[in-house]
Amino acid sequence: MRQEDAWRIESLGDGELLAMVADGLGGHPSGDIASREGIAEMHREFLECRAQAEPLPREWLKHSILAADSHLRVMQRRDPELEGMATTMVALYARPGEFWAASVGDSYLLLRRRGQLIVMNELHAEGGGVTSCVGFHLSRVDLADRLLVEPGDRFLLASDGIATLDSDEIGGLLGEAPDPESAVSHLLRAIEDSDSPSQDNATVIAVFA
Repeated sequence: MRQEDAWRIESLGDGELLAMVADGLGGHPSGDIASREGIAEMHREFLECRAQAEPLPREWLKHSILAADSHLRVMQRRDPELEGMATTMVALYARPGEFWAASVGDSYLLLRRRGQLIVMNELHAEGGGVTSCVGFHLSRVDLADRLLVEPGDRFLLASDGIATLDSDEIGGLLGEAPDPESAVSHLLRAIEDSDSPSQDNATVIAVFA
């Protein structure tokens, strides 16, 4: 199985953090390039928006995803072999006491709060296919405007390979882990142990408040 996921997590200082996961679409060409380039361009554009400090973080995320989409389309025009490449994207921007998020496609943003696992984004998928994606058919970007972080909150960004596990197992492993690194390790091990014949690539990032 070719690895078509990409991810990045970066501390921006003073409790600020940006986390991103992208899943290049299978069945499309160069999904690995789409996810890698999409993450890189979104990261660059987000930092540029943040440096200008205006408008608000919600718009930083939206602009950055649209810029990633434009970047992938330019690459496709320049190289016909890349035509049709696309990726999902999910991003979390957090700073002390508050967070914003954005997503396109069927990657997940999950929040474990007060013992319950909450799906924070709507998946853009129907009939086994993705209905909105970066680089090919960007029909919608879902944005979570400023939300408050509660003590004990645990976030999980994941490509759709996480769906091998049910919500109780994901929530349990996320809640029991002593730190984000352990949460990621335990989740990936559980996915591997499930030995599902249709298992897709799985990439996860855990962020603990």
